[in-house]
Amino acid sequence: MSKDMDKSQLETQKRLGQVETDVKLISHDIKNIRDNHLSHMQKDIDKIDLRLWAILFMIVALAITNVLATWLS
Repeated sequence: MSKDMDKSQLETQKRLGQVETDVKLISHDIKNIRDNHLSHMQKDIDKIDLRLWAILFMIVALAITNVLATWLS
């Protein structure tokens, strides 16, 4: 019975070690994403935002030009 307990404890320690390793890897990946990838994604989002504002401005300018052309004709 003692051998079964020793095997069980060894298996539990192995599993615990594997879980600790997995947690460290996941923690490292999360830190890498947070520190690196999010800043690049934010820059891309800012570029898209600027382009959308430019397109909106052009649409409004075109609409105003059409209204003024119709009004002055």
